[in-house]
Order: sequence, then C-alpha cells, then structure tokens
Amino acid sequence: MKQIIIITGHNKFASGIFSSLTMIAGSKDNVFAVDFLSDDNDNILEGKFNKIIEENKDSEILFVCDLMGGTPFKVASKLSFTNDSYEVVTGINLGGLIDTSMKLDKMSIRELKISCKDASIRSVIPLEKVIEKDKEEESNEGI
Repeated sequence: MKQIIIITGHNKFASGIFSSLTMIAGSKDNVFAVDFLSDDNDNILEGKFNKIIEENKDSEILFVCDLMGGTPFKVASKLSFTNDSYEVVTGINLGGLIDTSMKLDKMSIRELKISCKDASIRSVIPLEKVIEKDKEEESNEGI
C-alpha cells in the first residue's frame, strides 16, 4: 500500500518546512503541505486534508504536525481515529522530516510514525562550547 505524508501546521509552517525538505532532499510526490491559515477553521482544514485523501485513495497516511494540541493536530487526530491506516506525529523538525521522507514505503505506517519521532529527537543537538584549558589559564594570569 502506498504511503504519503501530510505536513500541517499554523500559518505557513507546513509550506515552509516542505520547501526546505524539497531543497535538501529533492521533490517528493508523496509528501504534501497543508497550511492552517488565520482565516481557516477546523472544517476548512479538514476539507484541505480530505482533498488530498481523496486524491490518494487507499494510501496509508502519516500526518506530521507542528504543535500538540493545536487545531492542525486536533483535526489530523480526529481523522486518524476514523482509519487504522492513518497515524499522527507532532513536534516535527526538518531533520526528522527528511529522515522520514526517505523511509516512505519501507516499513509499516506505525513503524514510520515511531521512526519519525525518534529521528526528530535525534536531530535536536545542543552545541557544546569547549574552551581549551591553556587559553583559560592564560587569560586569568594578568588579573
């Protein structure tokens, strides 16, 4: 069964991260961006999702959302409860999205959901600044 990703989020989050994904990983026919704009409501957003779902009948869908608890997450979650072939991940970042887009159709949709979460977590890495001890001691000698 074909798998697709629907990225969604507030304002132009989805189209922005999709643009970055395309720049880095190339064009993806099975990844879609759905923005939740300030004039939209739950019904409009659901209609946007349903248009993609209708055009991709019989596909497994991973909804990838920007923020837990927001309207995009709630509408995607509502749809996921209507079909066992739909899964939802929230809190996505670009590193996780790139990794996930490369794994489409290579594992079950549930495994893909977990892999997406794990890849997003792994891609958050704080910069550790290291000061060489000799330079630190040098700067203290004149004081």
